[in-house]
Amino acid sequence: MQLIEETYFGWDPLTHTADCPNPTWDAVEVRHDEGARPDASGTDPHGCTNDLCTHGPTFARVQLRLLCRDCDTVHLISGEGLGQACVTTDATGWGRAPREAGGVWLWPGPPVVPGGEPHQYLVTLQLTNLTPATLFGIITRYRDADHAPRWIAAAVPDEAGAHQVSTLRWRHASRGLAALEEATAWIASVETTPQRPVVVSV
Repeated sequence: MQLIEETYFGWDPLTHTADCPNPTWDAVEVRHDEGARPDASGTDPHGCTNDLCTHGPTFARVQLRLLCRDCDTVHLISGEGLGQACVTTDATGWGRAPREAGGVWLWPGPPVVPGGEPHQYLVTLQLTNLTPATLFGIITRYRDADHAPRWIAAAVPDEAGAHQVSTLRWRHASRGLAALEEATAWIASVETTPQRPVVVSV
């Protein structure tokens, strides 16, 4: 399963020219075909160590192209043996509108099971684009030792923060909370609530 921070961050937009009057893409087209391996000769022309490779003279290829008719920019993207899936935003989390809860905005991750609720949310303080600069917190669900669902919240991204939730480090983190509403309230109040200092023993 993809991490929620990978769902939202690390994706680069495909660019138009700087003076494009209408930076929108025409219909996106995809093509599936077979590509020929260069310099193929003999009965076993391709002998790489990849167990998933057929080692044959051809390979499955996927090509994607995007066109902007206003600035005449074309992006051609191709890859070997790529998978393709058509799903809804409910399955990815990404693409769904954020929702306000407890004074913060929740950006959903994918559900644990199809049709279920997201088990993670990224949090912003205002309704704005979600970027690393506007990210304020994360909320994630887990099960405690008694298998009861619990939520943990973390706030204020900080590479040197004392708390790690997912792959990100945070300045503050909550204890296990019983409900998502408690987690949103905790994040909304984190800057006005005194936090316990982190004690490091040496």
